[in-house]
Amino acid sequence: MGCVKIEIKKKTNKNYLKATFSKRRKGLCGKATDLSRLTGCQIALIVFSPASRLFLFGQPSAETVIDCFLAQQAPFTDNDHEDESFESIHGVDDREDLENNQEEYNQEDEMNDEKVNFWWDELVGEQLELHELIQYKTLLNKLRENVARKLQDMNRRELCTIDFFLERTHA
Repeated sequence: MGCVKIEIKKKTNKNYLKATFSKRRKGLCGKATDLSRLTGCQIALIVFSPASRLFLFGQPSAETVIDCFLAQQAPFTDNDHEDESFESIHGVDDREDLENNQEEYNQEDEMNDEKVNFWWDELVGEQLELHELIQYKTLLNKLRENVARKLQDMNRRELCTIDFFLERTHA
């Protein structure tokens, strides 16, 4: 059978476009976070959806990175070394350090996943009395309200960041 060349073409179904964009956006943000953690760099992503909505992602924040970029006098890259490989510029040791840091980071994540036990993770069994169950339900409702409030704050901040960016680009 062999290799078959797949034609690359834009999807015509808008639902497929939205789903594909959503997956790609999450993947981009994940890769940007990994890059920032491994190298210590600051990074900002500016992405437009198929519906022309603007999405910003930044590490530490998109606003901070954009401000630093706009304030720069010289470009970020050194064009004298464009054709040289990573090893010839930075040395193999740097790449090994990055790989070791990634392994340590993954191990820390696994250890943190094992240690984290929140009170809402505990099983509620028959050992609780009625008044304790009522108190537990009240605490869960408060938790839900707090999470909803935090989500609203995050959405508000995201909109402010988008508005800030749009004002700066049109000014």
